[in-house]
Parts: sequence; structure tokens; C-alpha cells
Amino acid sequence: MRKGILLIMSCVMLMCAPSLFAQNINFDYNPSYGPPPQVGPPQALAKRLSYENFRSIKLLNTAVMNFGGGTDEIDKLIDQYAEASALYFQNKMAESANTFKANEAAILAVAKQLAQKYQQDSSALLKDSLNMSIRAKLKHQIKGGAERLGWSDKFLEQAQAGVLKANDYYERFKDAKSVSSMELITAIYYYRGAKDNMFQMMRVLADHQSKLQAEEEVNEMIANKQLARSRKEDAIREKESQKKKELLSKYLDKYAKDIVDNKNMVYRSREKEK
Repeated sequence: MRKGILLIMSCVMLMCAPSLFAQNINFDYNPSYGPPPQVGPPQALAKRLSYENFRSIKLLNTAVMNFGGGTDEIDKLIDQYAEASALYFQNKMAESANTFKANEAAILAVAKQLAQKYQQDSSALLKDSLNMSIRAKLKHQIKGGAERLGWSDKFLEQAQAGVLKANDYYERFKDAKSVSSMELITAIYYYRGAKDNMFQMMRVLADHQSKLQAEEEVNEMIANKQLARSRKEDAIREKESQKKKELLSKYLDKYAKDIVDNKNMVYRSREKEK
């Protein structure tokens, strides 16, 4: 709580404080990775980074907690931000600007690591989803069903587009040295969206497959005189409900952390795993 209040107060006060110094600060950059950072009076630089760094830390918080270094990593970024703010309030503008710049670089390093993790996980999930969709289609077609599976295909197409978009951001900025961390945060945003579409596809498949399996089993039970025909509809509903739960668990349980992360929430398992 103390650190959260300090961050907010620092952000507001830095934006309102008057100009005190006029010396300039310049930083090296590689033009291949985008436009150079803004230069000028250190107070102006500190003001800008106080806002941008705060925004990036906030947006990365859940991802760090779920797939990064957790509380320790977030605290390091916050402590560095607080140090830069304290220097500002002591009218040490050059030192404040340099510390904010170091904080910006640390945030970018964290964003790169997280974006790489999301890229790897999303690629693996897409492969899993494609295999699942192809298997479902083949089984469906063998039994005389239509080639497409409606919303299942739609969600998968959107997921593929999302991964391509995320990969574009990731590949362009993964090696950047002087670029806003927002570029990699945007990649994470698209990876999350792609994951969500894949999970929706799995839910549609589970719903579709549970209905088919339930009907097949009930029809077989009726044919073998193990079930009265008058009980057919009730039996199908019962079996469908049971099979849907089993399929959802089979498809989604291993991605529990990703599903929670997509809601911008910190994952807490029953086993208290990290």
C-alpha cells in the first residue's frame, strides 16, 4: 500500500512541479529500433518517464506475478522508481533523470523476458489447438458431418491472426535497446487475446463433442436394450453434461494459469505453486 501511494503521488507531483534546471541530457540509441528518446531539460525527461514508467510497471504487474520474477521483481522496479522520484523532490534533476532512465531500461528488460515467455507459450498453445481442431474435424467428417465446425473455426482463425500480430511486435522489438516497453507490452496484449480465442475454441469443441458422444452412447444403449427409448432425451442430457465437464477439464486444466492471466488477475493454485 505504501509503495502504491508513493507511486501515484510521485506521478501527480512530478507532472505539476515547476521547471528548476535547464541543462540537457542525451542518451545513445540505435536508429534501427525506432525513434530516439526525447532529450532536453532533465526535469522534462523525469516528468515524461515518471508517467511512462509508472504506466508500464502497472501494465506489466500481472504478467510479472504470473510468469516473471513475482513480487521481488516488481519491488525492484518500484524501488528504483521511488529512488528517482526522491531525487526529483530533492531538486537533483540530472540524477533523477538518469535514475528514471535506468528504471526505463530495467522495465524494458523485464518486458522482453515476459514477451519471450508469452511468445513461446502462445506458439505451443496454437500448435496444440491446431492439432485438436484437425482431429475433431477428421472424426466429424468420418461420421458424415460438415467440414467446418462453425464458431470453433472462427475462434481458431482469430487466434492465428492474433499470434501473427503479436509476433510482428515481438520480432521487431525483442532486441531493441532504445524503444518504449509499450511495444512489447502490446505484443503481450495480442498474445493474451490469441490465447483467449484458443480457449474459446476448446470450449466450443467440448460442447460439440460432448453432444455427439452422448447421443452415440445412448443410441447404443437403446439398441442393446439397456435403456428404454422413453428415457432417451433425459439420458442424453445427463451424459452430455458429464462428458462436457470431462472434456473441458482435459482441454483447459493445464492452461489454468493462462486463463486467469488473461483476465489480468494473479494466479493462485491450490498447491500454492509459484
